[in-house]
Amino acid sequence: MVSRENAVILLFMAAGLALAYGGRVATGLSDTVLIGVLILVGVVAPQAVIGYLDAENSG
Repeated sequence: MVSRENAVILLFMAAGLALAYGGRVATGLSDTVLIGVLILVGVVAPQAVIGYLDAENSG
């Protein structure tokens, strides 16, 4: 069984990759912007969501 943390990370990682690839194909954004999107969606957002969920469950 997949833990909630792993499920959140996998979901955001897939969304980040889809956004970065879609941004490359559909728009003229620079690589720097696309890497920023990938890091924001694939790393920062899941940490924030997991932190929120943990705080909600503990209190």
